[in-house]
Amino acid sequence: MPGSTVPLSWSGRFENFGGPLASGDTDQWVGWGFLGQENRFYQFTAFCDGSVAADIEVTNVSHYRRLDNGTIVDETHFDIHNKGSDAPVMYYFYSAWSDPINV
Repeated sequence: MPGSTVPLSWSGRFENFGGPLASGDTDQWVGWGFLGQENRFYQFTAFCDGSVAADIEVTNVSHYRRLDNGTIVDETHFDIHNKGSDAPVMYYFYSAWSDPINV
């Protein structure tokens, strides 16, 4: 069966900010709501804020679905890690998601 290209539109938003995050440390985040409720592509991006240079990355993105008093709750867990900086840094992050993927 030949493959086909399906165009996807992307949306995104500012999510939050955090810190100070020291070199080598990791902050853990949990997103609720629409994240993970549909089959989509997701992307999380983090940036340093301020004058200190740092290598910031989003790691360990995973999705959990649990039952809470009979209601399905979707959670997306991810970490923001400071791979290296001379001083603790403040950061902010964004999320982006594609159109639903109907397979």
